[in-house]
Amino acid sequence: MRALRALVALACFMGALTTMWAQPSYLLSAQKEGALGLGIGAMAAGNLWSGQQLQGFTEAELAALDASEVPAWDRWALNRWDEAAGHRSDYLFYGAAAWSSAAVLLPAWKEKNVWASVPTAVMWVEMNALTLVATDLTKNLVSRPRPFTYYNGAPLDARMDYDARKSFFSGHTSMTAANSFYAAKVYADMYPDSKWKPWVWTAAALLPAVTAQQRMAAGKHFFTDVLVGYGVGALIGWGIPQLHLQR
Repeated sequence: MRALRALVALACFMGALTTMWAQPSYLLSAQKEGALGLGIGAMAAGNLWSGQQLQGFTEAELAALDASEVPAWDRWALNRWDEAAGHRSDYLFYGAAAWSSAAVLLPAWKEKNVWASVPTAVMWVEMNALTLVATDLTKNLVSRPRPFTYYNGAPLDARMDYDARKSFFSGHTSMTAANSFYAAKVYADMYPDSKWKPWVWTAAALLPAVTAQQRMAAGKHFFTDVLVGYGVGALIGWGIPQLHLQR
């Protein structure tokens, strides 16, 4: 009888815990979280290995770079080096991260229960980790020279650094897009009837777009770098909450 009562109590506890975590919109599961964790871990291991293979440019390699080989749609980013634009893109990235961090707390605020934000907190970690490793692994494997490597007006030490080979795709853009789309998605799921939804989605779309423009203006990335970064980040930022959304 004691064992039976213990099993009943455990079942009630697990049921209450599942209900609590499921409120208001998202549900964690061992299968989903395990698969995401294994995938992110495998990509992180590959990223660690590929990053160790990356080396900086020599002066001879820089001299051999030919801007005429850059596709026409990417040439706008050439002959640019603007540190102020780079700093502005940093601020936009931090702003998106702060916005998504605040979105994590929406379930707790709505339900008046701090535990209601456990799923959104877990998803936030998954979203950022997946975007980060996917971006950096691609950078290391593709090893595309940044636009400023073609520009003699850029500092030589920056042009020779191994990071100068990490143009594709844009990490600032992918991370900003992931965080802003995550924040908008969580808000839209939590408040489906809100009159602010169009404005929230507009902000989510514009924030990484401006970040992308600033990265190109800084000479850090080509158009195709920021375009792909935007798409990857937006997909992950929207997709992680959608994957956990209860139906």
